[in-house]
Amino acid sequence: MGLKFEKLIKIVYEKWKAKLPRSREAHPDEEDFSAFIQNQLSSQETARIKNHILSCEECAQILTVSLKLQSAPEIEPPAKLLEACRDLISNAISSQTLEIILVVKEKLLNLLNTTGDVLVGQELVPAAVLRSRKIRDFKDEITILKDFGDTRIEVKITAKAGADFDLQLIIKDKLTQELKKDLRVSLIKGDVELESYLAESGKVIFEHVLLGQYTVEISSLRDKVACVLIDIKV
Repeated sequence: MGLKFEKLIKIVYEKWKAKLPRSREAHPDEEDFSAFIQNQLSSQETARIKNHILSCEECAQILTVSLKLQSAPEIEPPAKLLEACRDLISNAISSQTLEIILVVKEKLLNLLNTTGDVLVGQELVPAAVLRSRKIRDFKDEITILKDFGDTRIEVKITAKAGADFDLQLIIKDKLTQELKKDLRVSLIKGDVELESYLAESGKVIFEHVLLGQYTVEISSLRDKVACVLIDIKV
């Protein structure tokens, strides 16, 4: 009986509201609604907003949602949930970038950190496993790989006789291992683009690059495919 009575009231109210002239004045903004709910407006402003709400279905709905949010209890999220969210964000960010930090010491490349997998002989070794084996030094060159969706990026860094190095990138299809073509590869230092090539053969090499911090962006005509951050120092 109670539900039927409420339904009847709602029908009567809707018919009554439909006969009212539509409000042509400006809708109250968020600050107006907040002040109205907290009784911080003058009697004149309060009456104005009440009259507006009676003739404006959109604002009536906004007020209803605002009142529900006001009455909702504040709950502190569990620590484990916050930690899981941080991990998801961290993984999402790292999955878009390959980071490589190297130190050059007497023709040896000392790997400080990477978010990719390292090629050791014929074995592809995750960075964490590499650290557990205490393998850090590589003679003359190092090759690091990472997958970006269906694209595999292979970065080969070769130390030269002086304080410079060669940087080669090979771009493949992750499943077929076929070289991906028609991607643009740009070498950037700071905000300056140093070199940029269209990888028509799926390979690009930057020669005689000085030690320092660089960004390599790999992009298609539509969007960015991958980003490689490289920091090589003495």
